[in-house]
Amino acid sequence: MMYALLYLILYFITLNPLASEEAEDIAKALGWMAIGIGVIANVIFILYNRVRKLSLTYLGSSSNAIRSLAVMYKPMLNMHIALNTIGYIAGMVHGLLFIRYLEPITLSLAIVMSVLMLSGLLLRYTSSRDVKIFNRLLHGQSILTIMLVLLIMLHVFTADD
Repeated sequence: MMYALLYLILYFITLNPLASEEAEDIAKALGWMAIGIGVIANVIFILYNRVRKLSLTYLGSSSNAIRSLAVMYKPMLNMHIALNTIGYIAGMVHGLLFIRYLEPITLSLAIVMSVLMLSGLLLRYTSSRDVKIFNRLLHGQSILTIMLVLLIMLHVFTADD
């Protein structure tokens, strides 16, 4: 199931924009795909974590549902990382295609995206306790997520100016 989803997303990122005649259409499509993929990856993962925590609170740790949700954590985390990586790459390619229109909002968006992506990857793939604590604090900051959403909205609203 996950491979089919990744294949479909890669198809739309690589083949669908190439069918377009103009480079601007490709860049715009990549930008919208980056937004869509990011929303899907994060909403699904956040909902999964909320359901898992609420189930633990109300059902207790001995429930079969809790055990099955716990077994699903690594695949859900891997899906979250994979989709966010695809969205990040699509967003960065979008930015490179529109590099001539670089402005402070876009640069700030690229920095926040990079910080969140790097902290997420380090959180998943490092084993040092101190690095994990730092990255958990950094990656879980609501202010960064709010800043990312606001910068995306500003970027979309000011993109045609």
